[in-house]
Amino acid sequence: MKKLISILLASILCVSLVACANNSTSNDSDAPAETGNSSEAATDTKVLRMAFNQAEAHPQYQAMLKFSENFKAATDGRYDIQLFPNETLGNQRETLEQIQAGALDMSIVNNTHPGSLSDYYKTFDLPFVFESVEEAMGFLTSDNDVVAEVKQSVEQHGVHIASYFPAGTRSMYTAKAEVHSVADMAGMKIRTMESDVYIKMMEYFGGNATPMAMGELYTAIQSGVVDGAENNEITYVNSKHYEVAPYWSQTNHLIVPDWLIINLDLYNSFSPEDKAAFDEQCQIAAKEVNVLWDAEVEKLMATLDTSKVTITTDVDVESFRDAVLPLHDELTSQNADIKKVYDALQEYRKSN
Repeated sequence: MKKLISILLASILCVSLVACANNSTSNDSDAPAETGNSSEAATDTKVLRMAFNQAEAHPQYQAMLKFSENFKAATDGRYDIQLFPNETLGNQRETLEQIQAGALDMSIVNNTHPGSLSDYYKTFDLPFVFESVEEAMGFLTSDNDVVAEVKQSVEQHGVHIASYFPAGTRSMYTAKAEVHSVADMAGMKIRTMESDVYIKMMEYFGGNATPMAMGELYTAIQSGVVDGAENNEITYVNSKHYEVAPYWSQTNHLIVPDWLIINLDLYNSFSPEDKAAFDEQCQIAAKEVNVLWDAEVEKLMATLDTSKVTITTDVDVESFRDAVLPLHDELTSQNADIKKVYDALQEYRKSN
């Protein structure tokens, strides 16, 4: 009996101590302030997820790291952009669809993807439509009314075009033989991005287009599904495509924009001050990419073992240009949206 009474007294004592502790915490002016601040800080910082299909060393990724830091600072920590490289959140087409659905916040995508939503963008897929990266950057970041219309045309699909990002120039690389002129392209199966314009481009070059996602390409070349691909130097080296396609030919046939995109509802949810900070950082990041790009190309191409990789710079580029210029006439005559942007570019070129 004494033992039972002792156990009961001990239990009552424990309950009393817990109650006292709880009362002490609720009456302690310091404790709730710390707890409240921790909760408030957690809810005040909104994490934004951004998908990227290239590696961490890529100039666009490096620029977006600074973008994230600067935007977080400019908004007093209200937004924290987290980057997910190497297609960890899906390929570009998948990330575009996720942004439309509101399942993903931001991404960098090639021009072909907004081109699947608006024909205006197909103008920029035309080979040799821009004379230089500088011209592309000048036109696509200008206050031109047509450029503004192009960017707004995808908003009905839930996407906001935040910024143009330079993506260098694109050239051919192949598995079995050098390409010196357009005649060497005859019958070649070449991976392209998923674009009707690129498929037509390859036909004009005399090859056969095989659209596929970037993540599938290495194995496709290795297994002979395709004979090669076309892309910029950074992707060629970073993706180790030189291991399976050791013939790089400097055709410079495309200067295609990449675009930083963001879910439209998210963008519209920013306060005016935060939206202004976001827009400013977009402009800074685009310029940063442009600065980093050429240096990265030079550095990476210098790493290639020229006993194993053949770099052909004396390509007959005019043969490629001449072969594909009729495509400009074909598409501008068939599509009013493409013609509108194409004509605006010609006017911009005359005035600059």
